[in-house]
Amino acid sequence: MNFITSLLGYPLGWIMWLCYQVTNNYAFSLFIFTVITRIILVPFSIKQQKSTVKMTMLKPEMDEIQKKYANNKTKLNEELMKLYSKEGYNPTSGCLPMLIQFPILFGLIDVIYKPLTHILRLTAEEIAAGTAVMEASGAEFTRNGSLIQLDIIKQVQAGAEGYAAAMGTDAVEAINTLRLYTMGMDLTLTPSLDMFKTIFSGFNPVLLIPIFAGLTSLLMSIVTTRMSSATMEGAAAGNMKAMMYTMPLFSTFFTFSVPAGVGLYWCFSNIIGMLNSMLMNKFYNPKEAAAKARAEMEERREAERLERIEAKKKDPNKGLSQKEINRRKLAEARKRDALKYGESYVDVKDSDIM
Repeated sequence: MNFITSLLGYPLGWIMWLCYQVTNNYAFSLFIFTVITRIILVPFSIKQQKSTVKMTMLKPEMDEIQKKYANNKTKLNEELMKLYSKEGYNPTSGCLPMLIQFPILFGLIDVIYKPLTHILRLTAEEIAAGTAVMEASGAEFTRNGSLIQLDIIKQVQAGAEGYAAAMGTDAVEAINTLRLYTMGMDLTLTPSLDMFKTIFSGFNPVLLIPIFAGLTSLLMSIVTTRMSSATMEGAAAGNMKAMMYTMPLFSTFFTFSVPAGVGLYWCFSNIIGMLNSMLMNKFYNPKEAAAKARAEMEERREAERLERIEAKKKDPNKGLSQKEINRRKLAEARKRDALKYGESYVDVKDSDIM
């Protein structure tokens, strides 16, 4: 997992570094970082919305196929694939935005865990020297190994000795200029339930971040559910409502397990995601898009029907099964014989040629 987060954190670290160079403010850098990553996701969000509308349009046909081939899974999948191919629908395209967000989240965790690497751009040797000083000093480690850089920052900014000699004065000066807090919140701290014990004696504002994460997630879920209601029905609508209640709980739980900086990003992401949904709904309204798609589908099918009629006029046997062609040939042969010998003619049935 550390290898994966480091790999994902490398490109995102450069974005965060650039944001910090522009703002020189950690919280504002996180906000700009969130805006940038959300802008990157806009084309995928549009694709997801179009996919949802398309799925709604195809649902009646999908239900019919599932009912017709309920006992034949192979044929069921084959017919569904034919339908998807004919209509240009990819059932997995709607999941793409969510799949992309997870790598961004894991990469950001690495960025926030390692500000010496990603924001200050210290060398691996300088960071290793600082780690050695901390270990030699016997300082109590309040975090696990993945958060060692945050511990070094706290020690240096607290005036601990030995770091300047080991890491160099330039590195220590850079660390002392780094401000990883905002509005009284230390964004390197991980919120915990233990903080509630001191809520009256000394309230820690970091506790507000998981609360805001849950509230913004709930608000975003409500907005998204209302805007998707035009294209959701049945089980899909039920799943959407279930997500509306489970996502805020997940958001709250998640932000209690990571540094507050990640939780702040999560809050920003929820707010920007909600605004994105509102803008998407304004410029690509699901209800209007569904109506337009339905009209286009009916037009296309009517054109295909007229095309088949014209094709049959040119070739009466086109589009018929071999059994029907044989039946017609046999009927024509019997009719000719009846006219030739003056006999009465009776139209042949399918069962007569079996």
